[in-house]
Amino acid sequence: MPLVQYFPGTKVPVSDECLLTGIFRVTSGITLSQVCEITGLEAGTIQNWVKRGYVNPPTGRKYKKGQVARIILINMLRETLALEKIARILSYVNGNLLDRSDDIMDDSDIYQCLCDVLIPAERRGVIDIREMSALIDSYLKDFEEPYTGAKKKLELVLKIIMCAWESAYFKRYAAHLAEGI
Repeated sequence: MPLVQYFPGTKVPVSDECLLTGIFRVTSGITLSQVCEITGLEAGTIQNWVKRGYVNPPTGRKYKKGQVARIILINMLRETLALEKIARILSYVNGNLLDRSDDIMDDSDIYQCLCDVLIPAERRGVIDIREMSALIDSYLKDFEEPYTGAKKKLELVLKIIMCAWESAYFKRYAAHLAEGI
């Protein structure tokens, strides 16, 4: 079983180009059906997340880059964490969903950071939590805090997300191994 087949939280095969950059280079927003195609989620699931306040509603029936990133982040974490916990984790770094001024890092940048760290690490077979933490620290070395303590909050959330992602990977891998029994 290959370690990395798809961008985390999606049904899009991994490529050398950043997932969100590639999509939003050619459009300012995508439709619900396109989000569903990317993530493998049902439309009703995404609409429920919007209704519950986990994702901002689309503007003019189009989802923007940050909204798509939020949907992907929730999707990649829901295998190991409850939705309420995921919302609390993402709110820890981005406060009020409707107020972008309190964000430490945009959801699309959080997702990009995760892809930049997870995909190469998994390709090399690096699943060690200490090494993953070191990769996060290295990735954020030049991060400029919007306020004192913001970087520590962001590091914690990234480490939580990576641990949850890796635990989901191990769960899937165990199921794959069990198929041989």
